[in-house]
Amino acid sequence: MKKWTKTAAFALSLVILTGCAGQTQETGNTESGTNQTKENIEEQVDFDGDYSQLSSEELQNLFEQEEAFTRTIHIGYDGGLCQAAIPVAYYKGFFEQEGLQVELTAAEDSRDALAAGLIDTSAGMIAQWLTSVQNGVDIRFSVGLHTGCAAMVTLPDGVDKLEKGLKIGVVGAIGGIYHNIGLRMAAHDGFTADDFTWLGFDSGAILLALQNGEVDAIVASEQLTKQWVDEGTVKQIRSLTTDEDFKNEACCVMGISGKFQDANPVASYKIIRAIYKASKWLAESEENRKETAQILVENNYVSCDEEYALTLLNYYQFGLDNDTTEKSLYDSISEYAQLGVISKDTDADAFKEQIWYRYNLENLEK
Repeated sequence: MKKWTKTAAFALSLVILTGCAGQTQETGNTESGTNQTKENIEEQVDFDGDYSQLSSEELQNLFEQEEAFTRTIHIGYDGGLCQAAIPVAYYKGFFEQEGLQVELTAAEDSRDALAAGLIDTSAGMIAQWLTSVQNGVDIRFSVGLHTGCAAMVTLPDGVDKLEKGLKIGVVGAIGGIYHNIGLRMAAHDGFTADDFTWLGFDSGAILLALQNGEVDAIVASEQLTKQWVDEGTVKQIRSLTTDEDFKNEACCVMGISGKFQDANPVASYKIIRAIYKASKWLAESEENRKETAQILVENNYVSCDEEYALTLLNYYQFGLDNDTTEKSLYDSISEYAQLGVISKDTDADAFKEQIWYRYNLENLEK
């Protein structure tokens, strides 16, 4: 966890530096013991920034020295079921329990919103964010939200598996999320990208493209495809959610703006705690997922009804541990490098260490 030395050192600098209003503060009345002393914070560096080892009072004292303590934190949310842990953390009071002032901010493209400083953190798909980070966008990954959530489908009388020469439609642009996911699916079945013709479509047009014979198969979010499969409109031939080689992978992770995390290491830790609590809560019972579906529909976050929202929430695995998320990230980096989605000379271990922040989330009751 060498990255945390930098974070803990930053916390120390907040106490040492003076004269920068709004960014640094004095330690206050150290005789009363109500605030951290320089020596206290130096001890954090010794245990490498594992904030779970601090008492609630010590953590609060550090949090109060950060700029996020006195302002609203903007968390991007696009209304999708993939990001369900975000509104759960908001409406079930998990952010409030951490002492955070939070606002859910509409962000159709959380990656761009993070890069532009419009939001501080959000959830996104690994398949989308890796290329952006390698191209210089400062996003740090932490905590996986759930497994899933994309599939490849064909017409009921179409092919039952990938075959060389197929035309495959993907939601969005070539080089985007679902193209990248399709490439991994093909690679797992022993094919190369050049074995297929790839075509991009808007989400509203892709089913028609399949039905009109423009493509032989399509790759899209299971928020779309699950309903088509259940109706018998299409059949599923590949799935991140149910296939053995993908079903235990994290597809979505929380991404924190590097600028925000450097300035607010404790607030970042608290955000991730709240999100992880929400994801664990979703995993606990169908009753909790049913309540989540109700929250999403009542607040107009999703266009489907509660029954279909619950169907999808039951479809995914929530509450993923750090080991699962870290392995998912490593595997994605390694395979996308082999596929040329990111630079082919990428060192998967080094790249993972660059972007992965593993918070200790074992003691959520503290």
